[in-house]
Amino acid sequence: MELESELQISSPDAHMQDVELPTVESPKPVALVTGAGSTIGRAVVAELLRGGYLVAGIDAKQTVSLNDDHLVMVGDVSEESQSRLAVARTLDRFGRLDSAVLIADIGGWQPLSVMGTVADAEHLLARNLSSIALGIQSAVEGLSIDGQRSIVATASVAGLLADPGNWAYHASKIALIDLVRSSAVTYAARGIRVNNVASGVIRTDGNDDNGTDPSFSRDFSRRIPLCRLADAREIAAVIVFLLSPAASYVTGSALAVDGGLTASVRLTF
Repeated sequence: MELESELQISSPDAHMQDVELPTVESPKPVALVTGAGSTIGRAVVAELLRGGYLVAGIDAKQTVSLNDDHLVMVGDVSEESQSRLAVARTLDRFGRLDSAVLIADIGGWQPLSVMGTVADAEHLLARNLSSIALGIQSAVEGLSIDGQRSIVATASVAGLLADPGNWAYHASKIALIDLVRSSAVTYAARGIRVNNVASGVIRTDGNDDNGTDPSFSRDFSRRIPLCRLADAREIAAVIVFLLSPAASYVTGSALAVDGGLTASVRLTF
């Protein structure tokens, strides 16, 4: 099977079809968003479109194209071929690539004492770390010379703090933070900035209870100085800032957007 048939693209007039779309020549900046169907991903896509970007979004599941400035792709960016093809399709559609937002986040709570947990963690690490590494690798080669040349990955406060038993998730986020730092140093001479946002706990899909225990939002919010969970739009606004020329001297950072959680020492709820 040829690479071109492995990744599907859609537009407002094309749902789940592999189609040829005309190249758009525009002075608007172009951003690629991976994990575009996630809660944060959808917020980032919407924020970028509001800011005048052309946006290519890719997710493992089909998402909805918001307008003609939004290219939707379906694919698995934890595979190198899919990650590279996402960049290629973005360039084919919009003629350039200025920025990339790399979102990958799956959890896992098994403690090390559970047999098989190390083997199970390989999938988590592939999603949370390897897909971001592949995204950086692919985006660096596609970024336009005259563009903003900025990459933002989403880490988590889990890379700055620790919870008992959640070793694999924490390890993936700690590694991601250092992956971004190393990439920032590696590519700085090429004018490419690489940062990450360490987000706190967000309300997911408009559900204040995090979709699980009804008491979750109330109980966890007591640990947060601002006393509430984050809205995905608050995370997206910081990501878009880091992409922008306003952050032109920011690279290698792990910016906590967590309501003060990592700045606080709250030993009890």
